Order: sequence, then structure tokens, then C-alpha cells
Amino acid sequence: MSDEETELRIKIVRKLARKRVVGSHKKQVDTVKNWVTSDEQGRAEEQIREMIRDSEAPLEGYGGSRDNVRLTSIEDAKAYIEDRGGELPWGLRD
Repeated sequence: MSDEETELRIKIVRKLARKRVVGSHKKQVDTVKNWVTSDEQGRAEEQIREMIRDSEAPLEGYGGSRDNVRLTSIEDAKAYIEDRGGELPWGLRD
């Protein structure tokens, strides 16, 4: 995975963690990809779908539609971000 892809994944996970998208709280893939710049949206959707299939990523498909996503947990998101050299969003730092 390229540094650019890793950076985009961290950006997505950080935003989901900041918005506390866990448990019954979910977001549509289209909503999440719209959180990044328009030139990143196609790659963002691709990365979201890859993270759903990646057992190491803290993202999972949720509900009857696979177009809904949520974090597996805030702790998993924090570990994912830190393990990849990203900075935790404000409010999640110890």
C-alpha cells in the first residue's frame, strides 16, 4: 500500500472516530467519501471498500446494506491510527 493510500485511510478512520461512528451509529459510504476533497472521493470509496474486507482495519459493513459502515470500536480506530503514524483527533488523545 502506498503512503498516499495509508494517509487517506487514516483520514477516513480519524473522521469516523471523531464523529464516534460505532455501535448502532452508522454512515453510508457515499457520506463518508464526501468528507474528503472531490479529487480524493473516488480513491476514498475504493479504500473504504477495501478496509471493510481487511481484517486489520477497524471498519466494517453494517446492516442489511453493505453501503453502511461503522468502526469496530474507538479503541481499534485509535490503535489503527497510531500504528500507521497518524495523529489522534482531538478528544481521543489520552
